[in-house]
Amino acid sequence: MSPYRTLCLLALLLPILPAHTLQCVADPLAVFTKLGGDPDDKQVHIHADNSEGDYALAQFDGSVEMQQGDKHLFAPQLTYRHEDGRAELKRGGILSNSQVAVEGNKGRYDSEAETATFEEAEYYIRGKQQSAVGAAQNARFDRKNNRDDFDNVTWTTCTRLHPAWHLRARTLMLDHNRERGIAHDMTLRIGKVPVFYLPYFSFPITSARQSGFLIPSLGSSEARGLEASIPYYWNIAPNQDATFTLRPMTKRGLMAEGEYRFLGEKQEGTLYASLLPHDRQNSKHMRWSWRGTHQYRFNEEWHTDLLHQRVSDVDYVEDLTTDFGLYDDWYLERHATLYGDTGYGNIMLRGQKYQRIDSNVSEKDKPYARLPQLTYNNTLQHGNWRYDFSAEAVRFHKNHLGNADRLSADAAVAYRLEAPYGYLEPKASANLAYYNFGSRKDKQNFANKHKTRTLPTLSIDGKLNFERNLHWRGEDWTQTLEPRLYYLYTPYKNQSDIPDFDSDERSLSWNWLFARNRFIGADRIGDANQLTTAISSSFYKSRDGQEKMRLSLGQIQYFRDRRVQLNNNRVDKQGRSVLVGEGLYQIDNHWRLYGLSFWDTQTHRNERDVLSLDYRLDQDRFINLSHHYTRGDYNQTTLATVWRINPQWRTFYRQDYSNTHHRLFNNIIGVEYNDCCWAWRLAGRRYRDHPTDSKTHDAIYLEFVLKGLGNMGSRSGRMLKDQIHGFTPLAEEKEF
Repeated sequence: MSPYRTLCLLALLLPILPAHTLQCVADPLAVFTKLGGDPDDKQVHIHADNSEGDYALAQFDGSVEMQQGDKHLFAPQLTYRHEDGRAELKRGGILSNSQVAVEGNKGRYDSEAETATFEEAEYYIRGKQQSAVGAAQNARFDRKNNRDDFDNVTWTTCTRLHPAWHLRARTLMLDHNRERGIAHDMTLRIGKVPVFYLPYFSFPITSARQSGFLIPSLGSSEARGLEASIPYYWNIAPNQDATFTLRPMTKRGLMAEGEYRFLGEKQEGTLYASLLPHDRQNSKHMRWSWRGTHQYRFNEEWHTDLLHQRVSDVDYVEDLTTDFGLYDDWYLERHATLYGDTGYGNIMLRGQKYQRIDSNVSEKDKPYARLPQLTYNNTLQHGNWRYDFSAEAVRFHKNHLGNADRLSADAAVAYRLEAPYGYLEPKASANLAYYNFGSRKDKQNFANKHKTRTLPTLSIDGKLNFERNLHWRGEDWTQTLEPRLYYLYTPYKNQSDIPDFDSDERSLSWNWLFARNRFIGADRIGDANQLTTAISSSFYKSRDGQEKMRLSLGQIQYFRDRRVQLNNNRVDKQGRSVLVGEGLYQIDNHWRLYGLSFWDTQTHRNERDVLSLDYRLDQDRFINLSHHYTRGDYNQTTLATVWRINPQWRTFYRQDYSNTHHRLFNNIIGVEYNDCCWAWRLAGRRYRDHPTDSKTHDAIYLEFVLKGLGNMGSRSGRMLKDQIHGFTPLAEEKEF
């Protein structure tokens, strides 16, 4: 049975496991750290059932309690020397303060040096977020130096009797000033099974960021084989850190990774690099990647954003990683941007380029680089009048085509009459564009090196609001009815001789009905003489204003054929657009149904639809079943869920099924365990690059944290957050 199928079986059987509650069991010694007392009080106070002796030496028996400041000592028998302030516990006892409690067979306490030693000891160390327990052959506590030393010791943040994991070491020193522990001849054991041995091990003993090795993560994939990530964390400063990771892969070799992060009052950023000197599966001798981000805020009005990322070759992302900012999964983006508010409008200055990372995509299809791009926009409101202005200057570049320049501007004026029963807004705008093709390599394809386009647009938008009260099923309701008319006019102008630099057809949505241009980008201004008719109705509960249901229906009536197209000369002669319907029904406090449909009334078929059924109890218990369809493109059903079985166990699942090809093409399943002292996550993924592919890829992720030793890795956490909307990582995965 493959590892992926084994994981699926585990997730199916998991719900029958016995339930537990995430209530951390209090250690018997924990209560002794809460007794209190004034730490500055140096006087020694002793209470006992019986006592005898003189001013030099005193013997106490029966329920002996000794207190010095916040330190308490309990014993059946105690000998105390007044001269040097030393107490001896021949029959054992318990010593505690606000941080530590220890119980041993024999013990000594020096009230002047504030040190204590115990033999055959069990101890409890109270932490801010995580406490530790263990046993030692010998234990020494030094409160003045804030240090503890142990011989032949165990240490864990789990319960004492049945720890899920523990360290066993020949010696262990806990430095509370540095918040670090140092162990020699250390063995890490999961249950009773030794996992690995280290002659020297340094680890943080609090949740504060500390330099040291973090817990490794394990994984398996078809592209990389078995792999592990062994990270070392360097806490450089409160606002700076770095992580260095060795990543051995059985099919690829040994990769080295490094990431540096910084956070300042006005700036923050990251630097990441990876290097694989020799890839066993690839003829390239060296493979590498680089990513840098930087944001700087000069003040409230001005800030910058920098992203620079590159990989050694076009197949790097598919073979070795997915932790990059992708543009449509085909390209890596690089940009440097300056944003500013001048007080007279907002500006943006940007340079932007792309690197192809999919060998199945042509280099010619790569988006144009913008080198540079300058935009300006501003809105002025004066009574009922509103003035909008936007402008852009950009130079486009593509290696095999060269450069082209575009200057564009859009100015609009609108007058809005608004009342509680509705509004009416006429609006007029003018779009101007200037192109310079003189520096393009294919300029001979253009009759003129320059192109100018000027187009006006007129629109009238009006809406009415009606309300009525209803009484239904013993409840009071408010129903709204909102009819809306939107008229749009733009004259026709031939634009077929303008290349498509950054334009596309606008995606279908409810707002598509009211768009001023059926294209996005500035290379096409669609001709229009049309009227949108729409109506919406909602039902609200009168007692709390909650929306129970919303229904909307709209369609565009075309009075003229649409001649402006993106990449062809086809004329759209349809007299009406698709009929757009949108609906929302809140079934109850947990169930929600949403639908969006685009129905072609002339061909009597559906062009696109979205249907989603959600069930949500809380952020860790929800199910989503959805169907997405676009004619000629995709037809898929998706099931995604995160379900917390109890406070310790959580499962997650996603399945994408192609109704066209009748097969699964993306399947994710996993389980997560989290309790008081450790957590782990096992996730598996089986997917196809495309639903038509017969070949599937498998990947397994195993990541865990031993609380008190290190943080969980985040490779599977990032994947699950991208794939399952609403998935929340564990607290231990939060980044600085």
